[in-house]
Amino acid sequence: MADSGSHDGVVLGGFSDRTLASVFELLARVARAAVATLGPECEVVVHDLRNPEHSVVAISGDLTGRQVGAPVPDPELLPGVVDAKVEDELRRTATTPSGRELVCSTVWIRDAQGHTVGALCINVDVSDLRQARDLIQRHIGIDVPKAPALPTFASSLADFTRTAVGTALAEGAREGRLRKADRFRVIRQLQSRGIFALRGSVDAVAAELGVSRASIYADLKELQGERERSVGPAAPTSPRLAAATPVGTAADGHTPGGDAQW
Repeated sequence: MADSGSHDGVVLGGFSDRTLASVFELLARVARAAVATLGPECEVVVHDLRNPEHSVVAISGDLTGRQVGAPVPDPELLPGVVDAKVEDELRRTATTPSGRELVCSTVWIRDAQGHTVGALCINVDVSDLRQARDLIQRHIGIDVPKAPALPTFASSLADFTRTAVGTALAEGAREGRLRKADRFRVIRQLQSRGIFALRGSVDAVAAELGVSRASIYADLKELQGERERSVGPAAPTSPRLAAATPVGTAADGHTPGGDAQW
């Protein structure tokens, strides 16, 4: 195992490829022990972020309704994006699809090159405690500021896409029917966050926005044209996108009018 420390905020290294499988297996045991000790208000999830479509490799507890094989919970954990996170994240707040309020902590797992390749996530349901706090507040009049909640947890690619699209729509979309300019802004934001590197993402985004798959491809082609006019043709950074040949071919292997591969 390489040095996993940091110096001046720069990660120096982590686990070798040979030991990562053993690390994930050990963390799965830690997850079972934590939930057995802390009870049903606790959930511990082990993510292998090298496979974002099915990142959950172990889970104990059942607060978020996920199972082994579920995708990453939000776009911030996609490969390349998650490397920007240097410090572990402790005691952040989140809300589940069923309305449970959670306090969450995440410990990052890095490979020998310092890339973030996994995560150990601990979630604790504090809904009952918050209800008790609110009851006390009503009686004694103390205001406690509430931290903003993270996006909901995804249990499937459709949930993941719904969260990503919902976040993009919330950042400036107009009321009522989605205009082409708003849709293009959403597609640009999803592209910048690496959403279209996931298999099946084009179909999922099209369904979420209520447009045809051809419309999504047209927007992606226009974005590529913008990029090439501003900085010149560039090779895609995603391994899947790098393998794409035609301009209209997406990461999931679809071409406009072609059959779905997902």
